[in-house]
Amino acid sequence: MKKGILVLLFCLLLSACSMPPPAPSPVPPAEKTTAPPVTTETEQLPHEHSYDAETGLCRTCGSPCPHGEGFTPEGRCLLCGWRCDHGQHDAESACCLRCGAQLWHHFGIAGRCEGCAREALLAGEGLPDAYYEPAEHAGQCLLETVTDAEGKEHSIALWLPWDYSEDGRYNVLILIHGDNGSCRDWTDREQPTARGPVQLCHVYDHIAEEHLCQPFLVVGVGLEDVANPAKGERFLKETLLPYLARSCATWMEGDSPEQIRAAREHIAIGGLSRGAMLTYRVGLCRCLDVAANFCCFSNADKAGLPDALEGEEIRELPIRSYVATLGLQDLPDYARGQRALYDLLCSRVERIRDGENARLLEIDEGHNFLMWSASIYDALLLMF
Repeated sequence: MKKGILVLLFCLLLSACSMPPPAPSPVPPAEKTTAPPVTTETEQLPHEHSYDAETGLCRTCGSPCPHGEGFTPEGRCLLCGWRCDHGQHDAESACCLRCGAQLWHHFGIAGRCEGCAREALLAGEGLPDAYYEPAEHAGQCLLETVTDAEGKEHSIALWLPWDYSEDGRYNVLILIHGDNGSCRDWTDREQPTARGPVQLCHVYDHIAEEHLCQPFLVVGVGLEDVANPAKGERFLKETLLPYLARSCATWMEGDSPEQIRAAREHIAIGGLSRGAMLTYRVGLCRCLDVAANFCCFSNADKAGLPDALEGEEIRELPIRSYVATLGLQDLPDYARGQRALYDLLCSRVERIRDGENARLLEIDEGHNFLMWSASIYDALLLMF
């Protein structure tokens, strides 16, 4: 009996071992999930940005400064101290493309702006009528009196731009009028022309308003003050320039001869008709140590100029810019003389090179203030 039970149990055990295992119960699929982004600890934690002045990036998280608070007049961001290099500016507004600062065009003798590549619109056919109308922002026209070392008083006319600031630095353009003129010819004295009366100060106002050249001021002097070359030299060097150094915001750091000479690249001398002749005689020949820019309109004066410019005291002094203009409707002798002198200087004086630092412009006007207003417009754009 026992033996039979054991056999039965063995058979049941053998049968169970040979049966297939039961199928596993189905498992529902897992839901799809998106892994959270990996962030650095500094990005997860709020922090106050600390910007590097060289790169403009936050030292903690690397975020760029938004420059949202604006810039100082020197172009430094008020938030991070980064300084814009003002490498490029807009051709129309002259505003910096990076920081938005208001800048100025600088065309140079070639007539192409170094900051936006815009070409200077020179006044070969004369100026548009709009330049003779009052600008939205008008500068100041002043009549001042300066006293020389001998106690003699001299009247000068002064034009300052509308946004003139004692904290700024302004190029100085000294201008000599022609026969029967006045120092105010260069500022607010009305001049009769075929287009009606014009005032040259309106031309300056538009140039300054449109930022067509670096900041400048204009000084008109009397013909009698420079008619004698030796006395004219003393007046400019010993009376006028020291007065301007003391009274106006210029590139001159002081009124000493050394400080005035140090600013010569920012000083220009020019004139019209007889004033152009005196610009050659007094300016180029005698004042090259205090001025590096010259503009001569509607006249010429050979007067041994090439030899004078090779004089021992001035032959090493560079000429930064020389602009001459002639009127196509002017007296033929004036036009021929201006062209002949310009060619002579370019061929005989190594420091005067056509197209590099010198330019002769032809303007379709006569011996009048439409000619000279267009001339001064062109000269300002090319010199400053």
